[in-house]
Amino acid sequence: MHANALISREKIAGPQGELAVYLSGAGPRVLFLHADCGRSDQWREVIDLISPEFETCALDFRGHGHSAPAADRDYSFPARAEDALAVVNTLEWDRFLVVAHSGGGAAALALAGSHPERVRGLLLIDPVTDPSGVPQEVMAAIVAGLSGPDSLAFLKQYYSTITGPDEAVRARVLVDAEATTPESRAGVGKAVAEWRAGEALDTYQGPLFIVGADATDGPSALYALRPRIPHVVAHDTGHWLQIERPELIAENLRKLAKRSEA
Repeated sequence: MHANALISREKIAGPQGELAVYLSGAGPRVLFLHADCGRSDQWREVIDLISPEFETCALDFRGHGHSAPAADRDYSFPARAEDALAVVNTLEWDRFLVVAHSGGGAAALALAGSHPERVRGLLLIDPVTDPSGVPQEVMAAIVAGLSGPDSLAFLKQYYSTITGPDEAVRARVLVDAEATTPESRAGVGKAVAEWRAGEALDTYQGPLFIVGADATDGPSALYALRPRIPHVVAHDTGHWLQIERPELIAENLRKLAKRSEA
């Protein structure tokens, strides 16, 4: 992940191939799930801040980072939730918090919905919005772009529009995008197009908090679909809030941890 003595990289047998995981710290347990076409390294600033207080695990989803591609070519959100479940089972984590970014938020909801007794709470960082609010022709173009022969260039062009003004963040995100397989890029596009946000939100009734950003602050945001969900919107940032505003993420994680104890 990066040069931090508290972090070790290990491989865990996943349901469809080996998964790279990064372990750190001690204390209450926190599982970190990265975005579509991202990687665990995008959590490093947050993990540096919280390792003295929490035991953390960040995993690379199938076909991302240092994890193997899926043998069955399934990159849906429930399939990625299976990756997360395999990891916490191997680590023998009974109860844990989940912090998830973007498309990782949909995987987190799938995990929490199927195993609510194990998830203490969810902190979603600028999660994927409701795809039903996107015109069908636009969504079809996204799916086609991510499954076509120039999928990496298509992905980089799109990510360049949502990284915000920080050039260092943009460069880092685009390099991370290169550590994804063509199949995974196609798979995540299909996953988003098929996702039913309202159904996913209704399957989990535990503690949930969302940190959103300006670009997704609208009627398709998850907290707009379900006004009961507490949230805050970070202004003047890009999509990768955990890189730009790690203190904000750490602060809200601490609050969620206390709330989930009550």
